[in-house]
Amino acid sequence: MNSLELDALQLSMSNHARALYSVYLASKGNLTKGNVTLSYKDIMQFLNGKEEIVTLGRQVNSLLKELDNVGLIKINSEQSYKRSLNNQIIYLPLSVSPEISDITTDKHQSFVKMNVNWRPNAELFEQICQLVGVIDKGYSADELGEYIAYWLGYPEKQFTDYQWTQKFVLNIKQRRQRLPVNKEQTKVGHQWITPQAGLEIDDNVKQLVEKYSGKS
Repeated sequence: MNSLELDALQLSMSNHARALYSVYLASKGNLTKGNVTLSYKDIMQFLNGKEEIVTLGRQVNSLLKELDNVGLIKINSEQSYKRSLNNQIIYLPLSVSPEISDITTDKHQSFVKMNVNWRPNAELFEQICQLVGVIDKGYSADELGEYIAYWLGYPEKQFTDYQWTQKFVLNIKQRRQRLPVNKEQTKVGHQWITPQAGLEIDDNVKQLVEKYSGKS
């Protein structure tokens, strides 16, 4: 397991979700393609052990959604945590990239506290967005301000610049999976985004925008 996965596993999630990834999914995954085929039966057998903890597919999906929220897994636009994912392929985006780029090394060197002038490294921010599936690779002043304000309340916390950026990206992803903040936003896959001039969207995303906005 690489440093990206280990960092993500330290984020907020249940111990069952953490065990599901670190012991089961990581060992079953295809390290070259970064994917794994789900088997509810095998997952339940693994999680239950001596006592029944998870007995329903929707319980498995709830754990998978926790992992999605911190960027450890991804599902495609046609899949949903509201439907069965049994025998379907999901992706483990962090498992295939132990090092994102040369700048990552420097960003892992020193631990610092959050400060009011903190800004994510632009290249690193975009690369992590790509890894964990954030569609709109940008951020608003509100998103940045709320993030900084929250962590200023924990002056005892120190993380590397890479970890601060990763946490910021995952915070944005979780925010955009909730209800839209204004009626101009469009849902693309599992995220709400605000169309902006200059936003680069590939053909698949364009099709999703048209689908969810009701355009022909």
